[in-house]
Amino acid sequence: MYEQLDHLATVADQQNVKVQIVPHDTCCTTGLMSGFVLAQLPDAPTAVSIESAGEGEVSADHHLVTAVWDRYDRIRAEAHRPGQSLEMIKEARDQWKQQT
Repeated sequence: MYEQLDHLATVADQQNVKVQIVPHDTCCTTGLMSGFVLAQLPDAPTAVSIESAGEGEVSADHHLVTAVWDRYDRIRAEAHRPGQSLEMIKEARDQWKQQT
């Protein structure tokens, strides 16, 4: 676990990466039951990939992409800021190191 948290801290410390921790007691649960990826490319429409336990879907349908963006915005509103999240990761990493 220490190595995983250390790697996550290293990646989260990069300028082009933002890691935000969503508290377990958040009231926002929409979008947390499955994984999703929003993809924006300069020469293609925004697309979404949604994965669940039973199936996956990739779509550029405007209504679906908009719905997922809305969920993403609600999750980010409940999440800790990137700097605070990085500090939390480092604290957890250090606690794991002390246990070894």
